[in-house]
Amino acid sequence: MDFDAARQRRALQSRSYIRLAPNIVHLKTAHGQHEAAFEAEAGVATIAFYHGEPPQSAELLMAAAEAVTAEDRSIKSVVFEGHQAGLPHHISSTGKLDSAVLWQWPSLWLPQLTYPLPPVREMTAGRYHPRRPAKPKGTVYQRFIPWLERDISFRVVDPETDLAAFHRWMNDEQVNTIWEDSGSIEKHREILEERIADPHVLPLIGSFADIPFGYFEVYWAKENRLGPFYDADDYDRGWHVAIGEPDHRGKKWISAWLPSLMHFIFLDDPRTQRIVGEPRASHEQQIRNLDRSGFAKVKHFDFPHKRALLVMLSRERFFGDHLWVPAS
Repeated sequence: MDFDAARQRRALQSRSYIRLAPNIVHLKTAHGQHEAAFEAEAGVATIAFYHGEPPQSAELLMAAAEAVTAEDRSIKSVVFEGHQAGLPHHISSTGKLDSAVLWQWPSLWLPQLTYPLPPVREMTAGRYHPRRPAKPKGTVYQRFIPWLERDISFRVVDPETDLAAFHRWMNDEQVNTIWEDSGSIEKHREILEERIADPHVLPLIGSFADIPFGYFEVYWAKENRLGPFYDADDYDRGWHVAIGEPDHRGKKWISAWLPSLMHFIFLDDPRTQRIVGEPRASHEQQIRNLDRSGFAKVKHFDFPHKRALLVMLSRERFFGDHLWVPAS
């Protein structure tokens, strides 16, 4: 069966699924609605479709595999009763689909999949690093969150349409305690324009069901202020977050946006093996959240403006331990 990645992206971006019972999922995809039952044994889930034979499409099979593995860390691989031939050969040549392979397949979640920029090197402010790719526009990641029954998405900031929300969020008391960036709308316009112009930072707006809830920055660590404080790899990335909408703060929402942001970062460039962070050392709640999400504590160090803790999440741990599923 031919595998068309562009067609797959269009098809799977409209997918959703719910659990009708502990081992039955209802799927909605571009191929229609289907129900699938699965049985898990020794880390392998066997999936069978109900209500007749669905089309043997890679899109539908991989959507079913996502639904079965999205909430259960114990499932290491999936097989399909009677439909193994529908799996793309370059993903699974044995008929068994490994969960860690599935969740590293970028076209399932990245609407703007591009080939990574070849490693041409350049110097910035005395730091020798790979040239970074041009900034995308629009939505860069989309994932259905079954425990919230809605999509999460990240899109690149638009300094015009997003300025009012960013201005309000930066002047929120809780956000300003961490960011210390309260001020005028002109100040915040300059911040967004600076981030858009900076090759090492990708500024993003996070949305649940198309409702913006927060501002995120994903940065290349080697050129960042964090770079001199540890032995940064060429493709290490870090991140900052400001949850601007009070209604979207708390464990319920962190369980969706934190693993999804890490998932996006690892998918965006397959050469990224580590994600780093530098939370304020006194921010105990954030550090607990990072610990539950798989980040290792590396060391304390001092920025000019704060005492920080260097934390690090490896690609191997994220996909090996199935950390796209939040900790219970």
